Amino acid sequence: MTAGAFCQIMPMTAPLVALAIATGRLAPATPPPPAPDAWLGADKARHFFVAGLVQSVGFSVAVRAGADRSRGLALASGVTAVVSITKEVRDRRAGGRFSARDLVWDALGAAVYSSLLARAATR
Repeated sequence: MTAGAFCQIMPMTAPLVALAIATGRLAPATPPPPAPDAWLGADKARHFFVAGLVQSVGFSVAVRAGADRSRGLALASGVTAVVSITKEVRDRRAGGRFSARDLVWDALGAAVYSSLLARAATR
């Protein structure tokens, strides 16, 4: 294409570009709204099991450090709560949502694992 032909095409395309901009066809895409925060789903299962893992590790570390089992469960519960809330605050700061439902699943995971740990036989 020659420079002359390009100059002839440009005046014809200007109205089309203006129309596209006016109708939003060339506007920057806006991110879709976040999906609804359902009570059930893979994300909630991850929250349940990760909170249980944090509870178990916190308990093990506390008992190894010399805490008795009941104090170890209390310390582990505190650690799990801090990790869970920190995760939700981080999600919110990254543009996501602070999910109370995620925290409910975290608490359920911690409670179930605490129950298992409290009933586990000691060596």
